Amino acid sequence: MVMEISATQLNIRTTDTILHELDSVVKNGLFRNRTEAVNEAIRLLIRRYRVMELSTKIDMIAQSNFGEGTLTEALKAVREEEDIR
Repeated sequence: MVMEISATQLNIRTTDTILHELDSVVKNGLFRNRTEAVNEAIRLLIRRYRVMELSTKIDMIAQSNFGEGTLTEALKAVREEEDIR
């Protein structure tokens, strides 16, 4: 089975410095071309923001369930309670 992938062209403006760095990673063989490098950068950016959203949701759950500000603080409080027992 062959999957057909459609592509949409995206025109962007960037600085000469960023373009030089982009060409450098392509030249060094990290990516086959600019498109591949830019697509990976966009994927990483989206992943980063999804992780930030998830972290915020986790902290909200920790706050509502444990009365702590962050998940780390909630876990610390739970551990401290377990140590007392």
